[in-house]
Amino acid sequence: MIDVQFHSSVFNLKGAPKTGFPEICISGRSNVGKSSMINCLTKRKRSLAKTSQTPGKTRSLNYFLLDGKYYLVDLPGYGYAKVSKSQRADLRSLTDSYLNGRDELTGIIQLIDSRHGPVSGDTIMLDWINQWGGNALYVFTKTDKLSARSRAAMERTYNKEFGLENIVMFSANTGMGAEKIWSWIHKTIVKY
Repeated sequence: MIDVQFHSSVFNLKGAPKTGFPEICISGRSNVGKSSMINCLTKRKRSLAKTSQTPGKTRSLNYFLLDGKYYLVDLPGYGYAKVSKSQRADLRSLTDSYLNGRDELTGIIQLIDSRHGPVSGDTIMLDWINQWGGNALYVFTKTDKLSARSRAAMERTYNKEFGLENIVMFSANTGMGAEKIWSWIHKTIVKY
């Protein structure tokens, strides 16, 4: 079993850990299921990442230390968070400074709501990932809400765009796709 600990919430990149450990960030729209995915992956009886009915509660970079060797970093969600323009600008600045200035960034897990596919904020992030050129995994969340036929069609569509080894059909409710996410994380960390 993997040892997972909440490490810290960082509101400015100067507060990020100085360990030099590799980091895999988790990106996605508000309410796409980032916290639910973290809780599903870590199989904790008490939730490790806080979930909320109100989108946009994550206002920091949340660091989770795994096996004392690497971090999962939960980025603030983008999209329809009910925050002021200045708060939105601060969140964008924090995320941009992380993505563009963190040498320890080893991989990105990009979450996309399977019921809608990529929408406006997602496409901006997908473009950034494309330009970055590093390791990326595209996780389609809430797939338990789709029929098996719809899931298969989505997998075929995005297989062409991202490659079969880089997409996961995931459900935090059933655990579907969790093993494939872990497998990708381990391969990414080994390459660091």
